Amino acid sequence: MKKGTKIGVGAALLLLGVTALSGCTQSFCSATDSARIMYAFEPGITRYEAGSLNGYEVSYTDNETGYTYKYVINNYNFNVANWDTTVKGFSFGEKDHLKYLNTIISTSRSNGYVTIGEESREYYQLFDQYLLDMVLEHTLVANVKALDTTADRTITRDFSNEKDLAMFDRDLSRYSYLKFVKADGAKMWANYELIDTEVRKTVPSDHCPSTDFFSVYKSKLNNYAATYRTCLTTKEDKYGSYGYSTNGVLIGAKSWGDAWGKGFFEGLLVYPIGWLIDQIVSGFRGTGASAGGAAFLGIVFVTLIIRSIMLLATIKQSTSAAKMNELQPEITKIQNKHPNANENPRERELMGEEMRKLYKKHNVNPFMSLIVMIVQFPVFICVWGALSGSSAITNGSFLGLSLSLSIKDALFDAANWGAAGGYSAVTALFLFLFMAGAQTLSMLLPQWIQKKKAKKGENLVKNTSQQSQNRTMKIFTYVMLAMIIFMGFSLVSAMGIYWFVGAIFSIIQTLVTQYFTSKKTRR
Repeated sequence: MKKGTKIGVGAALLLLGVTALSGCTQSFCSATDSARIMYAFEPGITRYEAGSLNGYEVSYTDNETGYTYKYVINNYNFNVANWDTTVKGFSFGEKDHLKYLNTIISTSRSNGYVTIGEESREYYQLFDQYLLDMVLEHTLVANVKALDTTADRTITRDFSNEKDLAMFDRDLSRYSYLKFVKADGAKMWANYELIDTEVRKTVPSDHCPSTDFFSVYKSKLNNYAATYRTCLTTKEDKYGSYGYSTNGVLIGAKSWGDAWGKGFFEGLLVYPIGWLIDQIVSGFRGTGASAGGAAFLGIVFVTLIIRSIMLLATIKQSTSAAKMNELQPEITKIQNKHPNANENPRERELMGEEMRKLYKKHNVNPFMSLIVMIVQFPVFICVWGALSGSSAITNGSFLGLSLSLSIKDALFDAANWGAAGGYSAVTALFLFLFMAGAQTLSMLLPQWIQKKKAKKGENLVKNTSQQSQNRTMKIFTYVMLAMIIFMGFSLVSAMGIYWFVGAIFSIIQTLVTQYFTSKKTRR
């Protein structure tokens, strides 16, 4: 095979590996999780703040008991800041709460679609009011059993009280998903279309967004939600930083049964690994560690646990590979006795027979290294699925770097190179260099040891068959190394930590195994 062809095949394998990896494990995000993420990007135009208004009320009557429950808000203001300047002037500032809606408006206008304008403010205000009523009524329905059912009951939220304001924010966070999906999560966009129909009965049609605008709107928000898959958690809580929600988005707890419903590997390995991450991160948080520090330590410990289990499962194969290195002088002598084995069938047969006798004598299986790779690959995919889906690692940052952000995205955002971005790009760069260097050393170290051992049995005769095998092995190693480095660059930073720690583990494992095998062989 020509060198150019080999490079092409290697690149194709690299692309195939990345493509296969990205689709091997399912996202744990439910329709409710995705809807809450959407709301974090597009929460409407209304800001709920403390103010001078009183008496906003939503009521619900229980059909079984006949009692009425009310949700009343006092000392509030429902403000719509920056609407005029944003819609007309397209202000894309970081603090602009209409930033993502503006992106959708800009895309629609560039396509020549009729979009919202200054006159659409009434439509969006009324839309937000319908949604708020739906959220508060759902809050009442969900809390009926917890309320006193022997009489009418009222829940009061006073915005001048920080505790009440936080409780209102909790209620809004919990049920904001109703903007985009039904309460049972059965049909995405059903509630949005329902509210839109009701609002259009009041607002003039020429003040309402067009159908084309809604197509772009839905597409953009679906893409925002699909970008994130960090919904694997055993505890319902706020996680991550999405859109405007810098204090996190409420993500529902997932059970092992949910994981089996996703697929075989999700139930067998992805969920257990995700559960382990949850437990370790929670344990470190309990000791007072920061959210980012706990996530980093959680990944390190999970890596060590997984690699230790893999070592126990493949210790025989690893020992066999080390024995192969010790036998290299003998193997080289046999190969050099048959320099034309690649062209001469008889000579190839004789060489094969001598090699089989040597392997049998020392109880070595030359295919053990292949078995190790076959075992490791699905585990590697499932680790990626767990780390890329873990909610626990999305809170906080480690040395300014969010571990749920890819190294690529951290490096290519200019803001991340300065204090405003926490110098996260610097952390990402060092993580990438350490990961790439450690991976290179861990993958090439066995070949260097094998080459050193082989020199003891070399003579002036060159074995063309062995040279061809060595070239093939080198190409395979370099393609695998390039694939890992490329994916470490493209996938979440947590995978970079996993690969770095795993590579250090492999280096130590190789050196220790080789030391004891050499000692045993000499004895």
